[in-house]
Amino acid sequence: MNKKIVIDPVTRVEGHGRVTLYLDEEGLVSNSHFHIVEFRGFERFIQGHPYWEVPALVQRLCGICPVSHHLAAGKAVDRLEGLEPEDLTPAADRQRRLLHYGQIFQSHALHFFYLAAPDLLYGIDAPVGQRNVVALALDNKELARKGILMRKFGQEIIRAIAGKRIHGIAAVPGGVYKQFTQEDRDYFLDGKAIPEY
Repeated sequence: MNKKIVIDPVTRVEGHGRVTLYLDEEGLVSNSHFHIVEFRGFERFIQGHPYWEVPALVQRLCGICPVSHHLAAGKAVDRLEGLEPEDLTPAADRQRRLLHYGQIFQSHALHFFYLAAPDLLYGIDAPVGQRNVVALALDNKELARKGILMRKFGQEIIRAIAGKRIHGIAAVPGGVYKQFTQEDRDYFLDGKAIPEY
């Protein structure tokens, strides 16, 4: 007898998630589906705007990874302008890459410490009221502090390049909006980016 198991909802994902598992006669998984249902509609909300505004508009799609949307749109605008990736100056390419790495760093810190850590540290059999970031912070203040500081570091990289931690402007057609100065660099090398709490 085949069996179907549905895990609904799957939380802590963008949109609404569900997992469907199909078991065979021996109780082994024969097939599985991961469903994410979401509608962003960005194709519609950018209509009527000049194409060079798209990198600033699409980063509003996600509060966790706005830089990824910003940079992808920046690359698309470059191509609309007839520019290939190798047409960027080395400095602009490095700044875009550093911005992307700052995004990855803060996003992974957010995901691990705020979303996944409560389940991983307490276990999925722990009471639901315990499996959240507030309980984790109360039980392990040092771990919570480190998670906050890690995310802040990534956000400071984003701020230094894009002007703001969220929804800044960095990618413009053919390059970047501003230079990453020696003062910006020293801010990170001197340890000022993340003061001790």
